[in-house]
Amino acid sequence: MTFEVVFLGTGAAVPSLQRGTTSQFVDIHGQTFLIDAGEGVQLALRKNKRRFQRLKGIFISHMHGDHVLGLPGLLSTMSLLGRTDSLDIWGPPDLGAWLQQTWKAIQAHLSFEIRLHSWSEERTEIFHEVKHFRFASIPVKHRIPCCGLRIEEHSLPWKLNGQKAKEAGLPFDVRQALKRGETVELGGELLQPEMWCTSPPRPSRSYVYSADTRPCENLRLASKGATLLYHDATFNEADATRAKSTYHSTAKEAGRLARQAGVETLVLGHVSLRYKDLEPLRLEASKEHENVLIAEDGLLWRL
Repeated sequence: MTFEVVFLGTGAAVPSLQRGTTSQFVDIHGQTFLIDAGEGVQLALRKNKRRFQRLKGIFISHMHGDHVLGLPGLLSTMSLLGRTDSLDIWGPPDLGAWLQQTWKAIQAHLSFEIRLHSWSEERTEIFHEVKHFRFASIPVKHRIPCCGLRIEEHSLPWKLNGQKAKEAGLPFDVRQALKRGETVELGGELLQPEMWCTSPPRPSRSYVYSADTRPCENLRLASKGATLLYHDATFNEADATRAKSTYHSTAKEAGRLARQAGVETLVLGHVSLRYKDLEPLRLEASKEHENVLIAEDGLLWRL
């Protein structure tokens, strides 16, 4: 089952020829989503050959321009290209009013329905869940209300021994229950998944996106055991005072949180334009966590 992330924009507030502002494309089990929509997101999607007309939803972490200014243009293009399917957008409470004012100012009329949902500013909570995966918003520590995101698989199926089940004449509902890992009573006998399946579910995978933040307990807890963590690493340790005053993180702080949370792989992102050589940032984080890389625009990561 597919689970991959394309880092469309990995820079901080000011875009450059090398790094755009924040946006990410996620494909999980064949359903696609966008995380943030910084300026230039449409071009980044096209450059990376990602079909935005099929997006199931968009998650906006906060109302700073480098995370949201590309959204109106993207939605307008979707409409111009004839989208009719409704689209779910999760974001801060102010997002809806801002979009309405934008549509009014440019006299736009969309061809599809937008379903706006506000994430919680108070607690981590699941806001979207389907059969085998779910999304949870994570309130983080930034200058304005901001939420990170955890995407994780759940309830993955056991692999049923179809031939054995067929020969035994197991009913459909019994087969489905066994694939869910449930014990089933049939004809006075307890059927255990281990008896009828060739293998248990594979380990579930999870991706955590920090958004813009200081290291915080909410994020540490939500990142526990994550397969991949993308963490704000706007500054190096020499600029730690600047990181604190702007409510961002240093690469070392990102590495420390990843180590504390037992993350498998740490990706540093939202990198400031002031740093030309990024290897020192990776080395700072590597002192805290052994598996670190720096995100680049267009990087595809398969979990």
